This record gives sequence, structure tokens and C-alpha cells, in this order.
Amino acid sequence: MKNALRPYFLVAFVFCAMVATLLYQVLFLGMVPSSPDSTGPMATSMALDALRESSGMYPLWQPWSFSGMPTVEAFTYLNGLYYPGIALSLFHIDGLLLQLLHLVFAAMGGYVLLRFFRLRHMAAFLGGAAFMLNPYLVTMFVYGHGSQLMSAAYMPWVFWAGLRVLDSRKIYDIALLALFAGLQLQRAHVQIAYYTWMFLCLLIVINVVVRYTTLRETAGKLAAVSLSLVLALALAAAVYMPALAYTPFSVRGASAGGGAAYGYATMWSMHPTELLTFLVPGFFGFGGIAYWGHMPFTDFPNYAGLIILLLALGGAWAGRREPFVWFLVSSMLVALLLSFGSFWSPLYDLFYHFAPFFSRFRVPSMVLIVVSLDLSLLAGFGLHALGKGLDKGAIRILKGGSLVLALFIVFFLLFEPSIESWFRSAFPLPNVEGVQLVRLIEDARWNQLKGSLQGVVLGSALFCGLLWLSIRQVFSDRVTLLFVAALALGDILLVDRQIVDPSRDSLRSSQLQAEAVLDKVFSDGDVADFLKNEPGIFRIYPAGGLFGENRFAAAGLESVGGYHPAKIARYDALLKRTANLADTGVLRMLNVGYVIAPSPLDHPELEGVYEGMLRLVRGRQDVWVYRLRDPMPRAWFALGATASESAEQSLSGMLQSSSGPAEMVFVEDGGWEGQRSFARGEVLAIDRGPERLSMNVSSEGDALLVVSEVFYPQGWKASMDGSPVRVHPVNGVIRGVLVPEGEHHIVFSYDRTLFENGRRYSLAAALLIVMLFAGGTLLRRKAS
Repeated sequence: MKNALRPYFLVAFVFCAMVATLLYQVLFLGMVPSSPDSTGPMATSMALDALRESSGMYPLWQPWSFSGMPTVEAFTYLNGLYYPGIALSLFHIDGLLLQLLHLVFAAMGGYVLLRFFRLRHMAAFLGGAAFMLNPYLVTMFVYGHGSQLMSAAYMPWVFWAGLRVLDSRKIYDIALLALFAGLQLQRAHVQIAYYTWMFLCLLIVINVVVRYTTLRETAGKLAAVSLSLVLALALAAAVYMPALAYTPFSVRGASAGGGAAYGYATMWSMHPTELLTFLVPGFFGFGGIAYWGHMPFTDFPNYAGLIILLLALGGAWAGRREPFVWFLVSSMLVALLLSFGSFWSPLYDLFYHFAPFFSRFRVPSMVLIVVSLDLSLLAGFGLHALGKGLDKGAIRILKGGSLVLALFIVFFLLFEPSIESWFRSAFPLPNVEGVQLVRLIEDARWNQLKGSLQGVVLGSALFCGLLWLSIRQVFSDRVTLLFVAALALGDILLVDRQIVDPSRDSLRSSQLQAEAVLDKVFSDGDVADFLKNEPGIFRIYPAGGLFGENRFAAAGLESVGGYHPAKIARYDALLKRTANLADTGVLRMLNVGYVIAPSPLDHPELEGVYEGMLRLVRGRQDVWVYRLRDPMPRAWFALGATASESAEQSLSGMLQSSSGPAEMVFVEDGGWEGQRSFARGEVLAIDRGPERLSMNVSSEGDALLVVSEVFYPQGWKASMDGSPVRVHPVNGVIRGVLVPEGEHHIVFSYDRTLFENGRRYSLAAALLIVMLFAGGTLLRRKAS
């Protein structure tokens, strides 16, 4: 047994060394990712960590961005629900180190999966390493999308465990599939998990059809897989029970069809012509400001490498009788067509309209991670076939390929000026000011394209040379495979280095910064200190380019802005209708007391009170702080209200009202028609907690209490004097409660029922999986 496991330990060590070599700045130089997608969640997590420590509860609501948002429901702050993360944190393995371990885990998954088909160790090693090093996963790490990276790392493991269940239906293997599928769900990048399960179903169908024997055996296979997946869902119940309840209220589930609007869902569709980047990474400018493709923007190319592509093609041909190779080829074709999104709509539209939950996702190009995995595994099959030697047909192809390569080199050398001129004329005009900057961008585009073509030519020449030397038996088969694998991986690593540490002439900056720099960014600073010392309850409005900053959460400042891809739909509608809240009446309604601007403002309703410096990831920013005149409190009594039938009608009425959004409000489901007057009232006392807001109020008659907190009925419930009361949407986005005459105690509390029940189900599923493992292990020992 020890000898059998020795290659696996050796391979894991080599994978670790490769990751350490590629990302040595992170491991040894104290550098950390600093992109907005990394630092935004970081600031919120810091605040939630402090809240969790002080309250002793797992926080389900954060008040620091977009006037308040759920956490777990919106897939925020999930590290404490991911069992491997919890276990490894006991050994101080968390954060970036945890992500790097998942890169190695991804590679080991590819290696183990290919060894399942008895491929050579070198071929399996190439498949795992190529998946680990594909630019998609490396970019996810560098640009702060750790949940994508860690969820994708489970893909080969889920396929491997699924194949084991289909082959054996043993208890141990059922538990294995449940564990990997459930932990991937716990890691909570639901789109990656969805693709994994979707293609697992395709793998099951192909396996069942090809290996069909009897109806009873087929039913047994499906029952075993179904049991695993049910356990996997239960293992992740703590995340998905609250998330599913939130979906109808978020921007990703609030459209007429229950999903994201088509235009939103198809952002970042992959134009078919951009598949050229799988071979020529710089064809469309690589990424950043030089990118000139069809997506809104991108930071990396979906690159596979010529040698990986050639090996994958050979692997597909050599393994054409293997059902798993059929699966790899078919899943790759389906994934490619889905990635086209709005550019090739028939297949995407079919999934968008009919596949459960599919319409709630955006970024169709994300499915290309499946293509990267498929190509990596097929390359492993190709390298394995190469170890058996080249037949006459392959030698003829090699001769023809060498001739084409030579002709291409000659053609490029003769006509390079004309080729350059043609491409420069094809480049779209950059959306920047200044002739010099335009010229720099065009130079970067051409240099990226030319350099990539030169890399393809050089790699092709070296690959052809290795094969010729192998044919002439200059090298042994084992040495040839080693050189081919090294050449293939070295090619990918060169592109990865451009992502991790881009050159200056690429016009892209490194996303890695010293951790000490980020520590300073998230320290309070003079502006935060000034605002924290101001009296009263208020929110801030970051104006202009500061609106999307989440860093204010680290200072405990509640903001009406921020960044999150799954905002509450009502709030998102308000942002769109007001150009990110550029309306002082709306700011008053949202209890904004101060405006932070990156440049001086001249507005009659703003009073300058402070000038200072704000530390941002991109550098220091001089800011001006203004006090909004006559701010509204967090809660008040409205003297009049108009009944409305929908959030859209309330929002339109509020924005068009001449009396302002606070005095005459618009109420949904109030139980009356037209306009209604209310008695005066007073908020006598208010007490705020993380998930509780209590008030003592007094009214002279039937009154309407308006609370400037986001309306989210799935989470926030209300009671008056101990009895539940109905919460009404007010002005399309905040809350209101009808209050009878007299003094009353009103409490808004966050309903934790779904979350706590989900945690119980997750724990029960984990215990059951452990029991299945234990039982399966005992049965295996008895059988042996």
C-alpha cells in the first residue's frame, strides 16, 4: 500500500512546487491580491469577523453597503460554513494559503481521474498540472475570485467519484461522491457547481447508455448516484436554504421569469472568434485596457496552448472507443456552444428558458472552465497514446504540419509589415483620450499579438523537433514524454506569469500588493475617524468614483453605496432610476448624513465640514466631506401615504412627488386606496443591534412609522408589543408599520430559522456521510 501511494505523494509535492514557483510573491514575499473583487469582500469580511466575535452569532445581515444586505443568502461571508476551511483553520491554513491548496487539489483531482483509466503517471501528471495552471484558475486567484477557484477544484474529483459509484455502487463510493459534491456546494460558487452537476448528468447518461445491461442494474446505478447527490445537497443546506429563499428578492431572480434579465445574464458572452485565444493568447489584446474583443472587458485570455491542443486532439482520436473520452468531447462542445451566449443563442436560449435555475446566472463564458478541464484531461490521453509511439498516419501528419509551419514562418517574415498594417486597421479605436495613449494601446495590442504568434511558432517547432527525435529513437519514450510535458506546461506557465506579473509595456498592472499596504488601506484614517466621531445614526454617500467602495465597512461606516453582484432587487431598481442615488431627497430618505466626494462640490444642500485623505487600494485619494442639510432620521412618522400596487409604481411616485420622498410616502399592500392621512407620532427611543432594531414610539392616532431600512420580508420580521405585525414596502425600497394610538414597543428582528435549520441538516448529513465511510471501509476490509 505504501509503495502504491508513493507516486501520489511525489506528484502532490511537485504540484506544490509548481504553485510555489508561479506564485512565490504570495508565499514568500508577503504579497496579496488587491483587485476590487478581492479587497471589496475583504473589507466586509473584516467587519463581519468583528461582529461575529462581539455578538457570538454567525452574522446574517451586514449594514455597511447598499443600506444593508443579507450575508449568507447573498453568498457573502461563507468561510465559516465550509467544513474543510473550518478544519484547516485550526492549523492556521486559511485565506490565500487555503486557495493555493485548492489549486494543488485541482491538479490532484485531474491526476487521480486519469489514473482511474490506468494512464501512465506522466500522462496523468500532465492532465492534472494543465488544469491547475490554466489561466482561468490562475486569474481567479490573482483577481480575488477564490470561491470560483475552490469550487472548480472539485470538478475532476466529482467526475471521478461519480465514475466509481457507477462502476461499483459501493457504500464507500456513494459517500465519496456525496462528500465531494457537497463540499463543492458548500464552497458556494453555485454557477461552477451547477456546471459540474450538469455535466455529471451527461457523464451518467453516456455511461448508462454505453454500458447498459439490465433495467435493474441501471436503476441501481441511478439510485446510488441519486442518494449521493441528495446527501450532497443536505451537506450544503446551511448555505442553500437561505440562498434559495433570497433569490426571488435579488437582482438574479426578480425578473418576470424568476431569473436574471436576458441582457444581464448574457453579459460576458464569448464571441466565437475569441476562441482563437485558446491558441494565441494575445490575439485580442490579452486583457486590460489593450483588450479589443466583444466582452465588456476581461483580464485574461482563455488559453490552452498549442501543444495541449494537439495532444488533446490526439487523445480524442486515440481514445475514441473509450466512453469517458466521448464524454470529454461532447461536454466540451456543449460548453463551447453555451459560452457563446447571445452570440449563438439557440442552445443558450434553450437552457436559459427551460433548464432549472440556469437563467439566474450571468457570464456565459464562465462555462469555459469545463473546456479547460476537458482539454487538460484529453491531453493526458494524448500523451499516454504518444508513449506508445507514432503510427504511419501520425508521421504523415507530422510531416505535413512541419511543412505548414515552415511556410507560415516564411510568409510572416516576408509580409510582416503588411500583416501589421492590416491588424492595426482592424483594431477598434480605444475609448480613451489623447493620441499618445491611443498609440500606446495599439502598440500593446500588436506586440501582444506578435509575441503570441512567435510563441506559437517556437512551441510548434520545438514540439515537432521532439517528435522527430523520438521517431529517430534519440530519446527513449519516457524521456520524450517528459520533455513534451515540460514543454506543454512551460508554455502555459509563460502566459500565467503575464497574469501574475505583467510587463510594463502590456499596459496592465500587477494585482499583487504588499500586505502591509492593504493593512494601511483598511485602517481608519483621518476621514473615517472624523465620521465615526460625529453624533447620531446616519449613513454616508460616497459620490462619484467612490460609490462602489466597500472599504468603509472596515471602519464600521454604513454606506448607501458599495459593490455586490447580487443586490436586493428593489434597491438595485432605485440605483438605476436615480443614477446611483444622485438625488438629495432620496439621500435624506436613506438617512444619509454625510457625502464623501473625490472632488469639491458646489450644492446648496451640502455644507462642507472636512477635507482629508482616504486610503484606497489604488492609492491615496483627497476627499471632501459634506454634511447634508436637514437630514432625515433613521425612523420617522409620515403624515400621508398613497397606496400603490407595485414597487415600480411606488418608486415612480416617490421620485415624481413634489413633496419629497419622506413626507408623502407610497405604500404597497396598505389596505386602502388612494391617499390617506395619518396622525403625528414620535420615536421616543431607538436601540440597534446586529440583527435587531427596537423602538419605543408614541402616536396621537392611527399612524405610519417609516424606517429607513431596506425592505426584505424573507429576513426582517416585526412585532408590536410582543405580537407580530405586517411590514409594508414604503417608497419601493424601505419599510413601514401601521401603528395605533398610544405608546408601543416595536421590534424588527432578523429571522434566523432557515439558516439554523440548514446548519442542523448540514451537520446531520456530514455525520451520515462519515458513518457511510466507516461502514464502507469495514465492508472493504472484510471483503479483502
